[in-house]
Amino acid sequence: METVSGQYSVIRSFKTSAEFVAGISGTGLRTDGYSTFINAKFLNEVSAPVSLEGWFALETYPTDTAGFFAIEQDSANWISACINQFGEPMISVCNDGKISWYPSNTKMERFKWLNVILSVSDNKVVLFLNGERLVFAGGESFKTPDSFTSILIGRDTREKKIHIFPVTYINGIIDEVKVWNRALSESDLNKKEIELLVENSPSLAIPEIRFEGDFNRPKYHILPAANWTNETHGLIYYKGKYHIFNQKNGNNVYLGQINWGHFSSPDLMQWTEHRPVLTPEPGYDQLGIWSGHAVIDDSGTPAIMYTGGNGGPNGMCLAFPKDSSLIEWEKYNGNPVVDGPPQQYTRKDFRDPYVWKENDTWYMIVGFGIEEDVKKGTVLLYQSSDLKNWEYLHPLFTGDPANDGSGIFWEMPVFWKMNGKYILSVNPIPYDGKPAVAIYWVGDFVNYHFVPDHKKPQKLEVINRMLSPSVALDEDGQTTAIAIIPDLIPAEMQMKQGWTHLYSIPRTWDLVNGKIYQQPHPAIQKLRKDQTSFPEQEITPGKNLVVSTGKHQLEIIAKIVPQNCERFGFNIGKNAENGEVTPICFDLKNDKLLVDLTHSSKNEQIYKKMESGDYKLNKNEPVELHLFIDGSVVEGFINGKDAFTTRIFPEFENSNEVELFSEGGNILLKELMLWGLKSSSNQTDF
Repeated sequence: METVSGQYSVIRSFKTSAEFVAGISGTGLRTDGYSTFINAKFLNEVSAPVSLEGWFALETYPTDTAGFFAIEQDSANWISACINQFGEPMISVCNDGKISWYPSNTKMERFKWLNVILSVSDNKVVLFLNGERLVFAGGESFKTPDSFTSILIGRDTREKKIHIFPVTYINGIIDEVKVWNRALSESDLNKKEIELLVENSPSLAIPEIRFEGDFNRPKYHILPAANWTNETHGLIYYKGKYHIFNQKNGNNVYLGQINWGHFSSPDLMQWTEHRPVLTPEPGYDQLGIWSGHAVIDDSGTPAIMYTGGNGGPNGMCLAFPKDSSLIEWEKYNGNPVVDGPPQQYTRKDFRDPYVWKENDTWYMIVGFGIEEDVKKGTVLLYQSSDLKNWEYLHPLFTGDPANDGSGIFWEMPVFWKMNGKYILSVNPIPYDGKPAVAIYWVGDFVNYHFVPDHKKPQKLEVINRMLSPSVALDEDGQTTAIAIIPDLIPAEMQMKQGWTHLYSIPRTWDLVNGKIYQQPHPAIQKLRKDQTSFPEQEITPGKNLVVSTGKHQLEIIAKIVPQNCERFGFNIGKNAENGEVTPICFDLKNDKLLVDLTHSSKNEQIYKKMESGDYKLNKNEPVELHLFIDGSVVEGFINGKDAFTTRIFPEFENSNEVELFSEGGNILLKELMLWGLKSSSNQTDF
């Protein structure tokens, strides 16, 4: 409501409810970065002189130049107070569809209150920030629109999208917007009052109402407070806390304007999301702080090595923390420490450094693809004595895609030593219709080369929806991995949903006979509640055993002897009334593990297909199936060694029944234990 006239304006948003939070005074409006704004019409046309004032707190910089507010005559004539993707405020003036920009050399701070004033008089516009004159636009040839009919709040008049995603909106809190019928000057501003108010700390945590009722959003997995995330990086244990970093676009729901996000945890379960530690700046990383790794350097201090993108060849870049809590970081002034791939290669795209130390030498591999003859995935090997000065050696290892199916370009490499052997894990990018998948070889590091024990790689999962593991030792010295589990849903759903992708539960790795054995990390057991047990019994075709209803967060451990059946497994997300169901089962006739998504959702946007992986069981031996269900994500473990992952997005909240079934014969259920799992109560500290 505009309080002078009493006139109401609609808050426009993809969200179902307006999000009101603590403002600079009373309540403010929380925006999302791509959909929430106000278009307020004036009762009568307004002419210069006129000023706009508002209080704003930014969680992120926008993905393109976005508007705090704009005063409009129409879509071709307007004036806007803006901020670009690097946090630099500016004025934009549009006359008859032609836009002129008036930038500043100042950087606005995120996570703080900002007082923004746009003062318009006859052919002169001034932008004030926190009581200080910042930008001036004017002069003999300068012209402003004659009059104004409306004000946009929270976005720019200029329309721009990347794919379907609007990019001219701000992400934060808006409060106390005022329109003055005069041009404000510095003498009108109460700077002392502004300075006092600026000292208040805004709470930019996402309001609970945003995802209230979103039963597909996980509750005990780690994921950002909102919007887009991608791979995890650099899981480390440091000074009694776990830290993990992530690719993050906190301002929108697509892959762009990538920062390095940051989470910490005392126990691998309850995570706190912190402010991003690294943000793009003009220069070598202006197009994104892309994937990389974190290590503990020779002084015992963490260091980040990341990929900096600027439109040319990517560079490998360093950053170091300013404090032991790892909240504030600074980029190394000698970046990039590796400026593009070696000159002998024609391909200029290389990315995703992974760093480790061997004796007194630091080594780094970077994901790459060789194009000189047959296209092959590879990782390039560098060495250094200090993490800052690197010498290129040669490819550590190169695939043979015609014979091993390892693809033409490798991303997100990991080189991990366990039980006296080395594991080289990579993600081949999609090619020839094949999706991205996590694969690995086991072998030795000999004369600066990786020598695999077997030519063909193994898949990290039987059915692979999980990618790019971040691997570290936990506080007990157990190899622990956390990885991204993508959504694989259409962009329209991502935008409506308001969050995209999440991370796996922590898993332990062990290397047994040349194979990675994966199990859920014991830390997750602290979330268990309400245990239910089922006695030994036979399950016959057509007489399914219902084991749970009404819950979206579950852990199930079942020991089953297949006996003479053809298929057996669990129906999850079942709703008998509307036909939603996802069978996860073993096909003993064809030696397959199947995830049948063909009826998983009535939402027509969800892709429907059968996911499968090779898996052979002995009918006379018990198989242990360990399932974790958390909203839309399902992680499974078989016999304490093999793993699989899938995603389901039912349309209806009551599609939550879980039942055990058998087809073509009986199975013997030896035992089944089930727990509800509590939310991990993840927090944000901004």
